Amino acid sequence: MSLWLGQPTQTITHRILFASSKALSQPYNQQLLAGLKASINPSDDIEIQTLALPENLDEQVALLSQQKLLTGDQVILHSTYSLELTSQLENWLKQGVKVALIDSPKVHLSQASQLGWAPLEQGQALAQALKANSGTEPPLILAYQAHNQESIERLKGAQDVLDQSGQAYQSLALEGDKLENQQAMLRAVEALASKPAVVLLDQVSIQELAHYLHQSLAIPDIYSIGYQPQVFSAIEAGDIRRNLTPNPYALGYAAGQTGQNQPDKASDVTAKLTYQWIEAQDLFNPQFASWLFPLE
Repeated sequence: MSLWLGQPTQTITHRILFASSKALSQPYNQQLLAGLKASINPSDDIEIQTLALPENLDEQVALLSQQKLLTGDQVILHSTYSLELTSQLENWLKQGVKVALIDSPKVHLSQASQLGWAPLEQGQALAQALKANSGTEPPLILAYQAHNQESIERLKGAQDVLDQSGQAYQSLALEGDKLENQQAMLRAVEALASKPAVVLLDQVSIQELAHYLHQSLAIPDIYSIGYQPQVFSAIEAGDIRRNLTPNPYALGYAAGQTGQNQPDKASDVTAKLTYQWIEAQDLFNPQFASWLFPLE
């Protein structure tokens, strides 16, 4: 499972605009940008520009509409409200600008490359993976952040899969960003007659929450999804049993390949390297380490 992606192919000079609603300093975006840069042939004079997008949809639309892109340029949007941006995406495509969406809701534009999973799909994939691999039996707890739209979308995705399968579950809301704010959720877990499996759909206070659930309430099966340092710390400590982990480096590389008219190669990369279940032992496996942290 080593991250050998092959030699980038020769491409014409153009500009790549990478715009994200997440902080560009986050490890996820740093890995994604590194993968994007690795996809570019060193002999090509390609300029990568980054743009931090506001969370507000109207402000996103206004800011993106101001960007001056030319035929042959590429725009890569990460974690955006892509459905509401459809008309802007159509305009770019008509101008000959290549469009790639990462971790954004799918749009009905055949010319746009769509990589990764939107939050709804993340929840669906996590529930599917639990069904296929964990052998989890009821009770199952879905813990989500009540004031975070991404977390709510993950919850909806997980519920869709579990409702269709007939598996029993309970949804519990997390409040705020500190462990002391989660007392209602923790009391509900403690009141159950048997130890549940807990799925953490949000990364708010995840390290402290997973530690308390595992050490104080003796919950053995805790699952999560994402790519954050605190998640990996909780896995290493043994508090999170398994995490469905994305590979932002591979997604960035694949996005660059689509801009160089290599959609088949991009599809192959993302199919093989996008998400994996990660357990504590994997963090010390050299193959997984190179997959998880190719920059280190």
